[in-house]
Order: sequence, then C-alpha cells, then structure tokens
Amino acid sequence: MQTKGKIGYVIAGFGFIAVAAGVLAVSLTDNDARTVLSQAESQRSIAAVEAYMTNKSGDSNYYNVLKQWTKDQVAAPILPESIPMKLVKGGQIYSSSRSEGYGGDVLYAAPKDVLTYEVEVQDEGLYEIWLDDYILEQSTLNPELQVEINGKKQYNEMNELKLAIDWKTQNTEHKVDRYGDELTPKSEISASWRNEGLSDPNFFYTEPMKFHLNKGKNLISFTLKEGYVLIGKAWLNNTASPELSYNEYAAAHGAEKPVSEPVVTIEAEDIAVKSRQSIRAKYVRNSSITPYSYKHRLLNVLDGYSFGESGDKVSYPLEVKESGFYHLTFKYSQDTNNGMPTHRRIEIDGEVPFSELKSYSFDYSSGWTNATLQDEQGVPYEIYLEKGKHTLSLSIDNTRIRDIYHELLKTAEMIDSTSQSVNRLTGGLVDKERKWNIQKYIPEISTYLEGISAKLEEQKLALIEETGNRDLPALSQLEVAKQLVEEFIGDSNELPHYMGKFMGDQSSAYGRIKSVLPMLVYNPMHLDKIYVGNSEELPKADSGLLTSSVENVKAFFYSFGNPRYAKAGEIDDDTVEIWVNQSRLYVEIMQRMIDEEFTPATGIKINLSILPDENKIVLSNAANSTPDAAMGVSFGKPFELAIRGIIEDLRGYDGFYKLAEEFHPGAFIPFIYDEGVYAFPETQDVKLLFYRKDILKFLGEEPPQTWEDVAGLVPMLQKYDMNFYTPLGSNNSFKGFDTTTPFLYQFGGQLYDETGSKTAINKEGAYKGFEFMTDLFTVYNVPITTSEFFQNFRNGKAPVGIGDANTYIQLKYAAPDLAGQWGVLPIPGVRNDAGVIERWDPTYGSSSIIFKNSDKKKSAWEFIRWWESANVQSDFSYNIKSTLGEKFLYMTANLKGFADSAWPSDSKDAIMEQWEWIQATGKVPGDYVVEREISNAWNAVVFSKQNPRTALDNAVKTINRELERKLKEFGYIADGKLVKPYKVPTIDNVENWVRENGK
Repeated sequence: MQTKGKIGYVIAGFGFIAVAAGVLAVSLTDNDARTVLSQAESQRSIAAVEAYMTNKSGDSNYYNVLKQWTKDQVAAPILPESIPMKLVKGGQIYSSSRSEGYGGDVLYAAPKDVLTYEVEVQDEGLYEIWLDDYILEQSTLNPELQVEINGKKQYNEMNELKLAIDWKTQNTEHKVDRYGDELTPKSEISASWRNEGLSDPNFFYTEPMKFHLNKGKNLISFTLKEGYVLIGKAWLNNTASPELSYNEYAAAHGAEKPVSEPVVTIEAEDIAVKSRQSIRAKYVRNSSITPYSYKHRLLNVLDGYSFGESGDKVSYPLEVKESGFYHLTFKYSQDTNNGMPTHRRIEIDGEVPFSELKSYSFDYSSGWTNATLQDEQGVPYEIYLEKGKHTLSLSIDNTRIRDIYHELLKTAEMIDSTSQSVNRLTGGLVDKERKWNIQKYIPEISTYLEGISAKLEEQKLALIEETGNRDLPALSQLEVAKQLVEEFIGDSNELPHYMGKFMGDQSSAYGRIKSVLPMLVYNPMHLDKIYVGNSEELPKADSGLLTSSVENVKAFFYSFGNPRYAKAGEIDDDTVEIWVNQSRLYVEIMQRMIDEEFTPATGIKINLSILPDENKIVLSNAANSTPDAAMGVSFGKPFELAIRGIIEDLRGYDGFYKLAEEFHPGAFIPFIYDEGVYAFPETQDVKLLFYRKDILKFLGEEPPQTWEDVAGLVPMLQKYDMNFYTPLGSNNSFKGFDTTTPFLYQFGGQLYDETGSKTAINKEGAYKGFEFMTDLFTVYNVPITTSEFFQNFRNGKAPVGIGDANTYIQLKYAAPDLAGQWGVLPIPGVRNDAGVIERWDPTYGSSSIIFKNSDKKKSAWEFIRWWESANVQSDFSYNIKSTLGEKFLYMTANLKGFADSAWPSDSKDAIMEQWEWIQATGKVPGDYVVEREISNAWNAVVFSKQNPRTALDNAVKTINRELERKLKEFGYIADGKLVKPYKVPTIDNVENWVRENGK
C-alpha cells in the first residue's frame, strides 16, 4: 500500500469533485442558504465529501483503511491452524534457562531493537499477528511496537502498538501516614507469559487488528520503541469469537435457577489486577460509602478519574458458594463529562457472557446510585456462575462510538481542507472591503459546505440514538457548528471575511467539533461496590439526609482537634521544615518517599508544607518566620533573595561539587551571585524542534538543522498556506529572555560586557542575532502571533516549529490521530567556523534553597543532597507516573536521573542533546530592564518598522542608565566610578563556581 502525504491531493481532489458537482447539479441561491436539504441531496453532498476525502487521504487511520478493505472485499482467509512466523534477524536469543518459564528459547528485545520475521501465506488477504510475550521489569513504561509489513506502514496505528501490562498491589496491608490517613498502596508488574494479538491502541476495536499480506513470502518487522520484552512464538491467525445474545445465553442455561445465597459484596477499591499503574482508589467523605470514618481519610472508592481512559481494565476475585443465576449490581457515580453516559465491557473469567455486556452503558448520575445490569425493559440480566472462584473484570473501549467519532473527525478534516483551499486563494487576507468570487475558482465549494452540514446532522442524530438523550451539551456544540457552516452555504464569498467562524478557535465550527471528540472517548465512573446476588436485597445507595447531616457535624467538630490541623504549625526541634512550591499531590508523594526512605536512613525528620505563593518568602523573612529550606522555587527568585542576604551559599557544604557533577553547569547560572551559588537546580524545561514527518515527506524537505535551513524552508511552507512557528511569534507581546537570548547566544553575542556595568546587545554577534530574529517576521513573514502552536501543528498550519515539554506531552497523549507522524530534534542553531551547530538556549526550571537564619542548615542540605541525587529523582518520576498517570511527566535537572526516569524513550535522546547547549542568562542587578528593552526593541522593529540598529541603540541607552543606578545601589559603583567589577556568570566561566578547582 503506497503512502502519500495528504496535502498533495488537494488540487487533484478539487478537480475530481468539480466533475462530481456538475453531475450532481446541486446548487443553492443566496436567499435559500438555510433551506433544509432533502435526504437525497444530503446523501449526494455527503458522497461528494466522502469521495474528496478518500482521494485526498494518504496515510490514514485503521478505521478508514479497514473500511476501504471491506469495500474492496479484501478477504480474511479462514485458517484451519495458525501460520508460524520465522525470525530472520534482530534481538538476542535467550536459552530456556533464562526464558522465565517459557520452556524453550526466547527472544530478548530492548528499546530500538528491530526484529524481522518472514512468513509465507497461500492467499492474499487480511491476517492477525499474534505473539507470546513476557514483559520484563527493567522498565515500568508500557512496551510499544512499530510494525511494518514489507517495509511499509499500512495505517497510522502501526507506528505505536502497545503490549499489555498487568499490575498488582505490592502489599495488601493497609498503611497509614503520620495523621492516620490511609496511603495509596504501591503497585508492581504482575509478570507472566501471555499470548495476545496486536490490537488497536485507541481501543475502537476489541478484536486484534488486521494486516494486509501478499500471497507468498512477506517480511514483518517490529521496532521496539519502549520497554524490555521476551518474545516466544510469533504467528498469524484469524480469530472469530462467536457472540451469544442474552436470549441465546439464557436458553443455554434454561434449567438453572436463581440462587438463595446472601449477596456477595466486592469493595471496588480492592483492585486485584489493573492495566495501568495509576489506576487507584481514593477517599470520598460520604457515610454511605464503606469503609468510612469522619476522623481519617480511608480509601473507599475506585477513582473514576484514574479509571476513565480507553483501554483501562480492573479485575476482582469473586467466589460464590452455589451454582446458579446471579444479578450484578454496581454502586457508582458518574458526574463528569457533560452528561455523557459511560460504558464498561464486563467479563467473567476472561469472557463476555453475552453480547449485551460487550459495552454496557451506565447513565450520567450526579449522586451515588445502584444500577443492576438489565435489558431495555428493565428486566435484570441473570448471569450463570458455577460454584467456586471466578474473576470479574471491567474494561473500557470505544466500540460503541467508533463510527460517530471517526465521521466527526473526518468532518473536521474536511473543514480544515476547505479553509486551506480558500486561504491559498486569498493568501489568508482578511479585508471586509474586498469582494471575492470564491465559486469562480472553487466551483464545488457549495457542495462541500452542504456535505459538511449534512454530515454534522447525520452524526448528531447518531449520537442521540446512541445515548438516548437529546439534551447533551455535545449535541449543542454540533448544532452550533452546523449553523456556522450553513451561514456560508448561500454566500461562500463571505468565508474569507469570517474564516474565524468556520476554522479557528474553540468557538468556530472546527473548534466545536474538536471539543466534542474527547467527550466521546472519556469514560470516568467512580465505583464503590459490586453486588453479586439478588438485586432486591441491596442497601440504599444514599445514606439519607439525617445521617449525612449528623456525620457532617461530627466531622466539623473533630476538625478543631484534628492532628493534621492542630499540629500543622508545630515543628519540634528535631524536624526540618521545608516549603514546597508544588501541588498537594506532588507534596504527598514527596512526603511519603521521605518517610519511607530518607528519615529511616538518616534519622532526620522532614516536614513538607505547600508554598502557595513565593512572595510569602520575603514576607516571612521580614517576620523572622522562614522555614529551614524551600523547594520548587522559580529560577529568578534565588538571586533576589541572595542579594538581600536571605539564603545560604551552598558551595561550602559537603558534597556540593560531587552532586553538581550530575548537572549541566549552565543550569546553575541564574543562581550565582558574586562568589556564591545560592540554589541547586531541581527541574528544567527544554525546547525542541517539532516536525510533521508526513508533511515534510510530501514537500521533499528535511527537518531544519540551522536557521539558514529554516529561512530556506519557510517559502516552501508558505506556498501551501503553512508556516514555521517560533516562540517569538506567540500571542504574548512581551518577549522574555527565553525567546530572545537563543538568537543572541547562537550568533556569538553576550548581554553584558566583562564588568557587568554595561550591556553588549548592540555589539557584533548580539546585533546579528537581533537582526535575524526580527527578519524572521519582517522579511520571511513568519506569523507575528500564533495563539496555540499545538493546535496549528496538529491541523498542519504550522507543521514545523519550536515547542517545549508541554507541547510534547500534548502531542504524545492528546493527539492520537498523529501517532507516528511527528518527531522531535534539538532546536535550529547557527553553524560556527568549526562547522559545529551552536543550539544555545536558556533552559529554566525550579530550584532548592536553604535559609540563612535556619539552625538546621546541615540537615536541610543532607536532605537536598539526597533529594537531588539521580536515583531519587528517577524514582520520583516513576512514583508520579504510577500515582497520577502517564501524562504526568517529571523533568528533573539531574542528567543521569533524567536518563533513567519515566520520560518516554522516543524523545530522551533529543532532549539530552539539546541540554548540551544550556546557556542561561547570568543575573545582574537591574537585568529586568535588559529583558524589557530587548522586547521593546523587537516590537519597534516588527510592528513599527523601525531600523534594527536604531532600536537597539535606543535600548542600550535606557539599559545602561538603569544598570548604573542598580550597581550604585548595591555598592559596585561610587561617585560615578566602578569600585569593583560585577562578576557576570556565563557559559564560559560558570565552572569556576560549580566545578572543584574550576574544572
């Protein structure tokens, strides 16, 4: 199957549709724009849209490809037995003694290993790929495979297929913290051999995915992107699982009778096995929930926010003492996701009893309710269980909304394509005084708009049918999107003037459709209990108003003596008090690690408190009530505190230089003042170049390595109504050091002279850097403002650009449609005389400090030294991920700690390479004026068309005056003369502070 870029088919698609439009003879007059299309006309318009999108699409998702295979009648041959796959090369052979009980030789695979198999089939067609696999505990990251068939990927999902991991609780004993509150139990991998077919990573299909193989020999390659795996046999199969309806199931067990045994109760928080480490129990203060205590936090429900993602699965042990029919009742609450119902696949001993439980719907419920599994008439399902032990499993998939989701996604793509076509014609010009004749150049535009409107109506009705609810907020969004599209059917010439309504932010037709998609695949549901037995004998789901009121009063009065509050301000003489500028969840994880690891090993007690506002530090110092240390302090704050004598120079503490070796020296630059280093790096961000592989492949371009490459790429992008993004082009008018200094440093410039008393931004390399960063916008026409790079990258408007770690997380976890279609590299730079590309960037992050008036400085330092070490930072990243979910990634500044952390492997190399070019800006009294005036100069050149030299010279005058004033204030200048030079830390001299003997 040949893969082609999407954009190249736009023009060809227009030609195809122009003929279709002529045959269909669909037209609307200006005065008849809102006329409801007849069903036949709607279907013809939809067909035109479908034909255009089919012709336009190259790389596509599994849904579209499978749909096309079905349309083309590509068969899935019936196999009397599986077809073994023969290993050609790759991996490492482990003998039986190292096979973890497999009983024969196995293949060991590590990240980046490529395994190639050969298989011969008698018939061309569709096949499933099955593996025996064993997940090793060398990493807790979910193993990911990239699959190619005969050197090609047949659909996007083949870029990122996942192997399943089972997790179990390490210790079933209920542990509590210092206040008597129950702690979330830790989980570990439940490793075992399993055979599984490669499945849809987005869970729109529960059966294994199909792959197209040619008759004869085929090569199948797996690239392991994440995790460590043992692989036994690999084979082809085509499985067909027969489905029984409930009536057929009941008839098969017709002789059985309901049981008379008491109801079996399963506490949902007691999870035996789960599919993600971060699925967890939580505390809900409600007397109808068990266990319950008004004094302490007890884990008493399965947290629906952690058990709501596609593919999530939990299992519970179940034992019944009598064979017979049982009812299943779930006590749940589902008060999120805008009124949408939630769905669960229900399995007994690994099998769905009957088809009605493949994706059972639980209605929206703002309170706790008991829901017995039942048919549409309200008659409970009777489920047969043999006497003995069983396993009850609940899982989440997207099978019920598969068609609605993908058809809406296709509709959004059509809006995007139509807007690109119009923008190519108009150049993106918004001039309401200018008259356009869009249909002259895009005669099929009305057909497109009619098809989009009809498709929105079609999917709106499908969603009503699926949910049985006409009042969903999602339906309102689709209706408004439809109305916005219909505004242009009668007069498409208005599209250029009001493109923001059609294709823009969340309020546009496109944005509203995109806002609905996450609602369809998010399935949160809090679960308290599962009852197995007669549903007529169950306790009420709610405790009642009187009981709730009594419990609330008891909790209120207890709060006055609660140790958590009563002793919060009481710190004994042996306890180190530390303020942490992080969320409550992060602080709880940190405190648990300290109590379990640091305190037992050292005897030093640590009490962490949340620091809600850094300004509190200065106020506390004035009141002489500062703690012993603080963590999570922003990069600019330590200098302000150091220059006022509030915090300690850390260089004199034991082990400082040894620990500093684990960090990039440039990360310390913002924390240096005079002879001292007043903070230790804790976290740091990164900037990376993000690029769309599919779009660059179509353009025949490579990702840019230098700014010269960027200048050459921009005209090609603009030819197709696309552009390059740099953080200088964000919608923030103030351009901070993080956006401006990369250019100055990469071109060889500096901000200050050697004395620190004058700026050097108008000298040599700095001026060249400033000139280029304004030329990007005044000469090369890079967009001056871009509201959201992520969205523009996703829809192809900015297929190449510079983003940060947050951009990576968004693309990794919030854009499954782009899986495998994007990559990251270090940011573009400037090639120096030696041929090396300098990619300097002022990476910033948070830090740890010790207060000067503390009487426990050494103990505070011992803690910081432990906390900042590679092993602890790595463990912390895994603890965050296991507790809060895979989207919560922690970026430690410790280089080895990051290399061993839970950060995904697909970007680690690029991040580590970019971190070799950290060059933060040294702090100088009055440096705020430097940052401000560079920003003002940039705005003067870009917006007011001022000459770059003039703008910089004006800035220099203002900067030098303020620097002189501030240096005079702090005793560096007296009587207009420099009394002593101010030592400005730079990348060239920073090792004098952070390396022993300056090396």
